[in-house]
Amino acid sequence: MSKNQALSLRTQWLGERLRAARERAGFTLKDVGTYLGVDLTLIGKFERGTNPIRPSYIRDLIAFYGVSGQRERDALLRLHEDAWRRDWWEGDTEDLETGFLDYTWLESRAAHICEYDPLVIPGLLQTREYALAIIRAAWQENTSQQGEDRLVELRMTRQRILAGPEPARLSAIIGETALRRTTGVTEVRREQLRRLTDLQDHIEVRILPDAIEWNPARHGPFTYFEMPDPYPEVAYIESPVDRVFFEAPTKVAVFRSAYDTLLGLALTPEDSSARIKAVMEEIA
Repeated sequence: MSKNQALSLRTQWLGERLRAARERAGFTLKDVGTYLGVDLTLIGKFERGTNPIRPSYIRDLIAFYGVSGQRERDALLRLHEDAWRRDWWEGDTEDLETGFLDYTWLESRAAHICEYDPLVIPGLLQTREYALAIIRAAWQENTSQQGEDRLVELRMTRQRILAGPEPARLSAIIGETALRRTTGVTEVRREQLRRLTDLQDHIEVRILPDAIEWNPARHGPFTYFEMPDPYPEVAYIESPVDRVFFEAPTKVAVFRSAYDTLLGLALTPEDSSARIKAVMEEIA
């Protein structure tokens, strides 16, 4: 995947908003091309998210379309600023797949992150030692000590969105199997479980009991992002060979429905905390 393709999710969002503003204003692509002094096909590429847009063009289009609301103006400018910027993770994590960069970008801007994982504690809730154990198990001989350290640091840095004056809201449904899965060191497991029982109000953890034989997410873990305006809701799944983002409303609705069903099957937050503590007591 090229870097431009990795950024297409963001530029598509910008293009969609620009097209909506143009249509509200009653202009054709030709009208806009004439106004900017460029070929109308270039405007089409802007709206499809396949070409970067000059900062001056963005400001001109905002004025031309009569976008007067400060919130919408700021959102368009911010989206343009983010769309093609080389943020820290791109320069510091060259060994990572670029698709993961969009995931961290979504995390950092989501209004509500909903995660389901039947086998592993989600990354945003992992302790440093647990994260290292999971990374070593997943990557095995395919990365160096330096590479492991960088991956762990990235994971810890991602967790900053859960701190600060306006932390992200996180809801996680975790399979009971994940609580019992060994990471090699007893104290690492114990500390990770302790972490799950010491959460702030904007973080909710629910445990899906092993006794549940069937659920709508039987095909594996997923994440569902509720995004602030003007961003669309996004669903995400990962496999050993690729990472896929779903933006189509009909597809995202499937994940949203699955998550809602899982909430009905999972233990309450209070019972989940009790189940986690019970597993902690089982650890020798």
